[in-house]
Amino acid sequence: MKNMVSHLLEKFKNTTIGRFVWQHPYWVLFIAVLIHTFCFNQYTLYDMIKAKMSISKLNAEYDFYQNKIQEDSIKLHNLKTDNQNLIKFAREVYGMKKDKEDVYIIRYK
Repeated sequence: MKNMVSHLLEKFKNTTIGRFVWQHPYWVLFIAVLIHTFCFNQYTLYDMIKAKMSISKLNAEYDFYQNKIQEDSIKLHNLKTDNQNLIKFAREVYGMKKDKEDVYIIRYK
């Protein structure tokens, strides 16, 4: 058995791939680990990059909505405290009018 293993090892060393593996074992190990990391691991590098991009996109959306909430809170506070702002908002957004007044709404296509 030992003789057969050593014979196969000598046969492998004489091939081109065998000579490369025998001369550069650390490079072969490094390449094998990279291939395992990129392809066969449960959490591949591609999946991690995709997850980080998704997280950054969600953080940007979170910041956008936080700013939007803050702006809308300020507008709501202004509408609740100032009667003139409430009248202006009702006339501009909902097209409300005073008595004896005509409102023309122009919509662009």
